[in-house]
Amino acid sequence: YFNLKQRSFFFQDYIETNKKKINSNNDISEDRIYILFFFFFCLVLIFSIKITLVSLQKPKIFTFQKNPNSFMSFRRDIVDRNGVLVARNIRSYHAAIKPSLIKDKKKFLLKLKIYFPNISQSFIKDKLYSQNYFYLKKRLTEKEKYKLWSMGEKGIIFEPFQSRIYPQGNLYSHVIGQIDDDNYGISGIEKNLDYELKDIKKIDQPIALTIDTNIQYLIKNELEIALKNFKADGAAAVLLDSKTGEVLSLVSLPDYNINIREKISDIRYINKITKGVFELGSVFKTFTIALALQKQIVEPDTLLKDIPKQIKCSKYKISDIKVFPKNMTVEDILVRSSNIGTLKLARKIGEDDFKSFLNKLDLMNTPKIELDEVGTPLKFKWHKCKLETVSYGHGITTTPLQVASAYATLSNGGFLIQPTLINRKKELLNERVISKDTSE
Repeated sequence: YFNLKQRSFFFQDYIETNKKKINSNNDISEDRIYILFFFFFCLVLIFSIKITLVSLQKPKIFTFQKNPNSFMSFRRDIVDRNGVLVARNIRSYHAAIKPSLIKDKKKFLLKLKIYFPNISQSFIKDKLYSQNYFYLKKRLTEKEKYKLWSMGEKGIIFEPFQSRIYPQGNLYSHVIGQIDDDNYGISGIEKNLDYELKDIKKIDQPIALTIDTNIQYLIKNELEIALKNFKADGAAAVLLDSKTGEVLSLVSLPDYNINIREKISDIRYINKITKGVFELGSVFKTFTIALALQKQIVEPDTLLKDIPKQIKCSKYKISDIKVFPKNMTVEDILVRSSNIGTLKLARKIGEDDFKSFLNKLDLMNTPKIELDEVGTPLKFKWHKCKLETVSYGHGITTTPLQVASAYATLSNGGFLIQPTLINRKKELLNERVISKDTSE
């Protein structure tokens, strides 16, 4: 009996417990239904509000927002001293071919022959049947890109890349230089200032040159006329601000279009102003006379008497090309460009002082400017008649840039200047080579 009661007790308890569980499960199910209903109700409400707001707004079908990050230049612009554009990176394209996407290869070859007759048909045909992917043409012009696009072939792939353009063409060929396909500078300013030009933090700030595009054009035009008139192989000119050393113009002819990437091996195309090393002759007479005045050996009106027609130096004879008066002032010697008169002044100066003066004017060293294309004057030994010949510019070499810088120093009050192509607003150097009186 006790056992039966126990069984009955446990049985009853089991039934009651299950009833509670069933009721509890029903309550949870109802809660879930309420939550889901509320969730879907909110979604419907949100969409309804959004649809209502959109329907009340004005349509913006033809409104396009400018995305400033759609094109990020790899290199900074280069401008002249007046802000005229000289170099800029733009989006450009290579044309590649994916043969698997071209259905009718014969038709494709025919179209190419019509649009691009200069491209080798045999070359393209071999590539079409042997390659999975190849370049048809690199660095497309806008006209070429449009022609290829109008062919309507899916197999033509336009690969975007950044191209460097030079709006002034030939005008800055020896100054700006070029970059390679990977946007690294390989010559000119592009190479020398490669790190600065690729500075992302300053990508919106162009690098300003000291050169004036208008002056550059005018001087280039005059040189081209002179080339034609004199039937010369080359010509060059440099214009400096004598107080700041800023290069206002630097032209070397013949030049070339830096937008066209071609390998140039002809030595006539070197930068004659900075890399060309020449024996420049009588321009050195000015340095000799400047030093004679500076050392107070003579005055401009000092008269040199009995100047011979020729002087023997070692086993050589030095003379003037023209017949000059026997008696000439220092001013006359410079104006008439007398070799003998200049030579006599150099002997009064002495070799050591003369050599030191040329070094101070930086005529004997490699020029310093923001270009890698620079020449180094040829070395020579100061013996026998070197003092005499160097006094009038024979037997000594230097670059036109260094001579122009030396003349700027002599004419600006005597201050040494450092030629520059970059507009950095530098102050005039304080180092004085000659006095103000000598300069005047």
